Amino acid sequence: MDGNEFKHAAYICIDPELGLKKLDVEAACKYVQSGNYMFISSFDLGEELADTLGLKTRESEDLLPSDSTTINFVNPSLKASKNYTFKKLTITEYFSKINKMDSIIVLGVNNKNQPNFVKLPFGDGAFFIHSSPICFSNYFMLNQNNNNYTSKALSYIPKDVTNVMWDEYYKTGRGGPQTPLRFFLGNTFLRWALWLSVIGLLTFVLFERKRRQRIIPVIPPLKNATMDFVQTVAGVYFNQHDNKGIAEKKIQFWMDFVRQQFYITTQQLDNDFVKQLSKKSGVDEKHIQRIIEHISMLHAQQRIGDAMLIDLSKTIDSFYQLAK
Repeated sequence: MDGNEFKHAAYICIDPELGLKKLDVEAACKYVQSGNYMFISSFDLGEELADTLGLKTRESEDLLPSDSTTINFVNPSLKASKNYTFKKLTITEYFSKINKMDSIIVLGVNNKNQPNFVKLPFGDGAFFIHSSPICFSNYFMLNQNNNNYTSKALSYIPKDVTNVMWDEYYKTGRGGPQTPLRFFLGNTFLRWALWLSVIGLLTFVLFERKRRQRIIPVIPPLKNATMDFVQTVAGVYFNQHDNKGIAEKKIQFWMDFVRQQFYITTQQLDNDFVKQLSKKSGVDEKHIQRIIEHISMLHAQQRIGDAMLIDLSKTIDSFYQLAK
């Protein structure tokens, strides 16, 4: 960031916390003073840069979690008809202190008319300072039409700049290798050695596992106990001579069949039900009416005889055969 090396260039830095040291701030001022531009968006400018520019960032403290802060531009040609908004409590920062210099220009404000985007001419160049770096994130730009806000904010950088530099050095967490893995991956030879070791280890595990894999025992198929269950249940009803219980089960299975096959409700067994079922199943209405009569007789009696049970069973079985 040498002002003598670049002329009429732009330096863009988007970072939640910009911890510039004194020498960094001096270099930035020299860079801008030489006719370059610096676009910074940060929640925290750092004490050195904030004091130099006469700015102080503050977060709105009187907002509830349910409140939303909206932002917009001051310039009528860029100002949107409807303020830009985002997730609650994410774009609440603003500049609570600005040096009262005639050259400072407020470019953007929030819905409380508090400045959050300013231009500070400095020498032959200018600083563009923004208080909400989230406005330049993918997450923000994908929300409604917020991408217009981002592009309009960056459009303040003069179009005739010769170079545009995107900062990566001052990004939070980019100060240098912080883990052994990052150190290995940052060195070409160590990176190759690491990948070769991983591939070799995986190859060894794969072939060693195949060579020593245990014989898979033969598992006999599970016995089909359905018939045993049916015979057991049938035996219980037969031994107790519970004709009504058998008939109720027979009717219940028939109603389930009607609901699943023809998608007809069985809550009301009236004339509409008979006509609808006859139309969908192709079974004569009289046949269906006979089944319903059996159901009514069953509900009216405490016990039923063998003849009635046999008649009901034959009528229902005949329905299954006649149904489409």
